[in-house]
Amino acid sequence: MLECLPHLERLLREGRYVADGGSAGCFSAVFLREVRPGEALSLEELYPRPDVRRVYDAPLDLLLGGWPTPLVKVGEAPREAWAKLEWYNPFSRSIKDRTTYALVRSVGGDRLVEVSSGNVAIALGVLGALLGKKVKIYLPSAARYVEPVLDVLGVEHEVLDVTMTIEALEHIRGDVAKGAVHTNQFENDANFFMHIRTAAEIDWQLSSRGVRPSYVIAGAGTSGHSAALGFYFGVKYGARLIAVQPSDWIPGLRRVESGMKWIRYVPAEVVDVSFEEALEGVKALARGFGLLAGLSSGAVYFEYLRRKSEGTYLMVFPDDLYKYLDILKQR
Repeated sequence: MLECLPHLERLLREGRYVADGGSAGCFSAVFLREVRPGEALSLEELYPRPDVRRVYDAPLDLLLGGWPTPLVKVGEAPREAWAKLEWYNPFSRSIKDRTTYALVRSVGGDRLVEVSSGNVAIALGVLGALLGKKVKIYLPSAARYVEPVLDVLGVEHEVLDVTMTIEALEHIRGDVAKGAVHTNQFENDANFFMHIRTAAEIDWQLSSRGVRPSYVIAGAGTSGHSAALGFYFGVKYGARLIAVQPSDWIPGLRRVESGMKWIRYVPAEVVDVSFEEALEGVKALARGFGLLAGLSSGAVYFEYLRRKSEGTYLMVFPDDLYKYLDILKQR
């Protein structure tokens, strides 16, 4: 992974790169195809090519052909803000559709196993159905809210008496010993590489408005998308990454000290947001913009609201509110 970063940095700075034996594998993961040594690459290949008619021949094309997801302005100068609405992804209605597609593509096998607090579980269940793979999911106790969806999908799953997703990893060993393949959202570098593509997509969108971000605010879960966006926009424009972690509990987010791989590879300011503050952000988005954003999205927006520095802010809203209605009822 670390050996790939200088090659990626040069591609981002120069817009072009000729792959060699040391970089071809790295770029294959980013470009989602085999890249051969000696091949000339262009950053523009990572930009989306949407079909304006939005007619698709197969369900998987809803994901791959449905990009870009919308980008909407939610703040004016001198603290201009843009939000990437990732609930427009079709399967889990979250950014984890991107992540999970890359994970599945990067591993072999017809039996897949993963631990998830929600969105990866749903995305993996759908992709398993579309690609003919058997899926088993381990859920922490706080993720019971996704059980009805997994039941509809016919996905084998088990709820464990643990509070954090990462605590459930030990339960996977038995499945792996029996031949299942762990997609491993926490360690598989396909996660990070996929979100270099997400960043390129956002860059393509912002360029239509002549915008370059000064700050990137993103939630820290696996740190795949936050670190990748921080790396991309940091290299291209000198943007600063602000990584949001929970001070107590927010679905989909966790604290950096619990163990995150990719956040270590980029400079980041790590900030705490509480559940109640995240809920304030959710309400502000709903009442100010009509956006029914999820709790991690609310946490990201709350952090934007309390920032004082002028500049252009880019935020990623990973999912919407609907999965969390039962949680809100309990508050």
